[in-house]
Amino acid sequence: MSRSLPSWVGRTAAVALLLGVFGLAYLYVISPVLDAYQGTDEEIAEARDMLERYETLAHNSAAYQSRLDKLNSQHSGTGVYLSGTTDALAAAELQNRVKGAVSAHAGRLRSIQNLPAKSDGDFLRVAVRVQFEANMASLHRILYGLEAAKPYLFVDNLDMRNRRARRRNTPVDFDPPLTIRFDLSGYLRPEAIQ
Repeated sequence: MSRSLPSWVGRTAAVALLLGVFGLAYLYVISPVLDAYQGTDEEIAEARDMLERYETLAHNSAAYQSRLDKLNSQHSGTGVYLSGTTDALAAAELQNRVKGAVSAHAGRLRSIQNLPAKSDGDFLRVAVRVQFEANMASLHRILYGLEAAKPYLFVDNLDMRNRRARRRNTPVDFDPPLTIRFDLSGYLRPEAIQ
């Protein structure tokens, strides 16, 4: 004997099977497509935002360029760098400044020697080694004249020696002649190094 199931059970099973097929289709077909569209929408929004920022920068580039040119002209006109276009010309400028300062303050120049130029970040450090004779008061004026003026110069490795050795039973000289040695350096502008 075969018993047939009630018709509502068959219909319910058919509806459940149909819902299962639609659920699987949504899960494996429709949902990935919707996720891809949403990801694309986000990428488009990011690209639009970036395009807007680039357009703003492009619109303001002339203003930025004029500000940069103004800063560069102010920076190069301050006179803080040596004016030579090569390290040899800058060393010659240093030598002339030393000669002028020593002779202006009653010193006697003995020697000036160019030192090799060294790269210091974006700048080129140019230096000379100087040796001269002067008393303490003249030395003070010479060093002040070199370091306080423009272009900015730096004194390193300062060595002072009394020219006359102190002997027994000789009067003390409170301002003895000194032999002074030091390295004097300055920097070239970055554009001059090209």
